[in-house]
Amino acid sequence: MSRLDRALAIAPWALGCLFVAGIVHLTTILLMPHVATRDAYARLGGADAATTRVAQGADGARPMPFDDPMAALAICRFDLTKGPTRIQATVDGEHFLSLAFHDRASRIFYATTDRAAVRGAIDIVLVDERQLAQIEAEDAEDATPQELRLQAPSPQGFVLIRALAERESDRARAEAAVQSVVCRREAS
Repeated sequence: MSRLDRALAIAPWALGCLFVAGIVHLTTILLMPHVATRDAYARLGGADAATTRVAQGADGARPMPFDDPMAALAICRFDLTKGPTRIQATVDGEHFLSLAFHDRASRIFYATTDRAAVRGAIDIVLVDERQLAQIEAEDAEDATPQELRLQAPSPQGFVLIRALAERESDRARAEAAVQSVVCRREAS
């Protein structure tokens, strides 16, 4: 048997193995977010409806991979089964502040920055579909809502709050900015 004949005999088996390996690889990649036990929601921790500072580790390790080392971080976890969650921030317009809303699976469903502040304040009420209908039913017909009403795609999730320190000397101001964001559960 010549080399060409042997190569032709092995080729279907090699292609079959590569095909099966590719299917296993894709399946593993797609299933990983669903079976991971230490996802961002669990790893970041914190109490529900309270702003919790995300601290740098004792060894200098950042709590989130690939994060900006000049950013101060805080987190606000929410559980809408216990009632709506209100997030309020006062901004000065000079320093960057961002709020990124994540569902339980860590997918971002809304994000805003200090540029969206109205009269120096950000006021967001996070609700589910039933709570939104209840709030809208209680509104006066001609009244304009004073807050942004944001419907979450899942009942649990978290808000990642970031403030940027432009210089190392601004780090205390950035830490104070993320800690000043108020996150609390509303009465339903």
